[in-house]
Amino acid sequence: MKFLDMWEVQVGIYLVSACLFARTFKASNRNMKDANSLTILLELTTAFFAILLIPLFPIKFPSDIKIYLTLLITTVIYAVTDRLNTEARFGLKPSTFSMLKQLSTVFMIIFGLTFLKEAVVPLKIVGAILIIFANILISYDKGKFEINKYFVMSFISNFLFAVAMLINVNISDYFNIAMYTVMTVSLPALFIALFKRIKIRDLKQEFKLYKKKEFILAGFTWCLMLISSVRAYQLKSVTVVAPLFALTSIINAFVELIIDKDRKGFLIKMIAGALIIIGVILIKL
Repeated sequence: MKFLDMWEVQVGIYLVSACLFARTFKASNRNMKDANSLTILLELTTAFFAILLIPLFPIKFPSDIKIYLTLLITTVIYAVTDRLNTEARFGLKPSTFSMLKQLSTVFMIIFGLTFLKEAVVPLKIVGAILIIFANILISYDKGKFEINKYFVMSFISNFLFAVAMLINVNISDYFNIAMYTVMTVSLPALFIALFKRIKIRDLKQEFKLYKKKEFILAGFTWCLMLISSVRAYQLKSVTVVAPLFALTSIINAFVELIIDKDRKGFLIKMIAGALIIIGVILIKL
């Protein structure tokens, strides 16, 4: 399937699946009782679909044990970020969550300057400031700043995700992409289950609370999101792909306006989304 080797196709898959995931996730679990069980169920569903996609990519494994150890460390961090993101997605609008997600890029710049001793590039600094300002803008409501626990959870998860990316540079290149996805969602599910002592009975009870079709679609679209994002970065430079991925915040805002008739803060979201895209472009130059 040569079309899967086109970066434009992978970006398109990412944008569509990201928007579908944001909506199906919100619609499926409004009756959630336990965010830990929800995270595990979503990760396992995503892993199931990733297993089905393994034949689409070359089978390969690294021979260096250090790569497996690095993967293990990062999956522990992913367990925390997935858990935080589950609750953040539950409490935030998809457009707001998408905008906050770009903070991980800002953290990566800070880590690069601090730990990797990278050169200070004025355009990158300006880009980071624009992204920060955009996220401050979306927290402004009715003459004051509203920062709730979901906002804080998203902030922390993006910080930890940047830490994982700092450790986990290009490790996916050593694996079959679908297999890599299976490991990066199933291992965090295992860690959460062990740490929180979640039993199969608990997962069954939690799953009964959800809309089944929407939840399964959420798992499938998250699988597509993860695989297409990795593949797009493999096929095309970050400078091209990252700004296009940032379009999810604006697309989600339009979807909320058209489908949900949600006009609240639409202009602010458009301005913030535009600032984020400009910021990402400047950072990736």
